[in-house]
Amino acid sequence: MNGQALRYSINMYKTAIITGAGRGIGKETALLLAKNDLNIVVCSRTQGEIDSVIKEIKKLNNNNNNNNAIGVKCDVSNPLEVSQLVQKTIDCFEGVDVLVNNAGIAFISKLIDTSEEQWDKTIDINLKGTFLCTKAVLPLMLRKGSGVIINVSSGAGKMGFPNISAYCASKFGMIGLTESLAWEVSDTNIIVMAICPGEVNTRMQEDLDKDYYRENKNKMLKPEQIAQRIVEMIFNNRHKYISGQSVIIDT
Repeated sequence: MNGQALRYSINMYKTAIITGAGRGIGKETALLLAKNDLNIVVCSRTQGEIDSVIKEIKKLNNNNNNNNAIGVKCDVSNPLEVSQLVQKTIDCFEGVDVLVNNAGIAFISKLIDTSEEQWDKTIDINLKGTFLCTKAVLPLMLRKGSGVIINVSSGAGKMGFPNISAYCASKFGMIGLTESLAWEVSDTNIIVMAICPGEVNTRMQEDLDKDYYRENKNKMLKPEQIAQRIVEMIFNNRHKYISGQSVIIDT
């Protein structure tokens, strides 16, 4: 299944915010949602990455695609910047129908060697960022009476691994947040799910351990595979998936 084949005609969702959309899973998700006629908000901390993704989406527009896209530089752990992200989205597109909480970082370190700064940064971006972005868009979805929130957790959110305790804690937390919120909005048409990929061939994976990456990159999932599953979860959520579910995807 490729990105061209995975195209839906359902138009109930118009606008999507994707955090961590400058590269990897977030970028591929943004591009695939653009192919499915959604307005795209590319969120990243790096302006150069934002510009590159927006340029690729504009190429889709030149191929008779009617998408609109904006890029917003945002640190998802900063509540003021998250508020500005959502406000810019409202100003351009009037609302938010889909939120993909994908922004994340990781450090390789035994717990005993993990600094408080590393711990705080991991939890702030991976878990607090998910909380802040979700809390900011939820009132919009509640007023509309519909929406989809996908939290990009990890296989490390289902089982602990050595030397990434902060990362595991943040990803376990994302699953707990997903399940709790799904219950809280169960009487609405808002769907909340998590996706838990195994090892993915991304720059973050390479930066964690270059030697391991070189030896194993060909066995890893591709970002496009995760993006395809995320888009399937968004559009097929009432048929194949249920709110509160954590979808495991592995090689």
